[in-house]
Amino acid sequence: MNIVWLESETVRTPLPRPECAHTWTEYPFTTADTLKERIKEAEILIINKVKIGPAELDAAPKLKMIQLVATGTDNVDKAACAERGIKVSNVVNYGPESVAEHAMACILQLTRRVPEWEALVHDGSWSASRFFCLHTLPMRGLHTQTLGVLGSGAIGGKLIEFAKAFGMTILHIERQGVEKPREGYVTFEHGLAHSDVLSLHCPLNEQTKGLIGPDTIPKMKKGAILINTARGGLVQFDALKQAIESGHLGGAALDVLEVEPPPRDHLMVQWQHPRCIITPHVAWGTESSQANAGRLAIKHVDEFIAENL
Repeated sequence: MNIVWLESETVRTPLPRPECAHTWTEYPFTTADTLKERIKEAEILIINKVKIGPAELDAAPKLKMIQLVATGTDNVDKAACAERGIKVSNVVNYGPESVAEHAMACILQLTRRVPEWEALVHDGSWSASRFFCLHTLPMRGLHTQTLGVLGSGAIGGKLIEFAKAFGMTILHIERQGVEKPREGYVTFEHGLAHSDVLSLHCPLNEQTKGLIGPDTIPKMKKGAILINTARGGLVQFDALKQAIESGHLGGAALDVLEVEPPPRDHLMVQWQHPRCIITPHVAWGTESSQANAGRLAIKHVDEFIAENL
């Protein structure tokens, strides 16, 4: 099998090689203008975020499989692949602890107002204080707060485990539009209204695109914190910015944006606010998670080759 790995620099840990007989071609990154030439002889493509649509598939007539070193598959036209008999495979549960740890770290930073306290140290406010500490910013302990989780898969479940260790009350939030929630779940509207922290762990699709925006943010509990380590397209950033600036929301932590990497003039790149933490899609990226993702991806490739010899 002729295997082409298009984005080796998107992971720090080199992918292991398949055990089955193969030829291997690897590129550190691939741009749209080099893509078609690189895949024209490929039988198996390994990708992360490269976009594959009908035009790219037509340029790869020998292609049999696309293996993503990621969970999300929204960069691949799966319907077009199905029409051509091309298998699309992703990796799941390779690092739920990593993403959940990042989400929990952000919850702690925002609820304990760490960025704001740090700023008050460096601007001289602590030095000018009459007392040994500052009481400028009110804080609440996590044991008094409710975490609402939208999407209780492996990552959401691990975050729930961490949050329970801090004594948080947990709400499992049902999908929007479901009037009768599953046992143990609350309606979407109830979750918005009663969560001190709302953490998103759902896929991006037509039903969830722009889910958190001008129609839903006003329904969130005043002072609530939004955490998004899932997909940037779930959130409408203009509405989020306005809600934080107005004080309706108490803050947000975003590890994802709708375009990655974002342009330099992107709203959320240009805007800086002490109650909004933005990180460059790194929640998943511990060394163990990256190694697991690569191992699982190649395991799927080996299984596919063995089944199709």
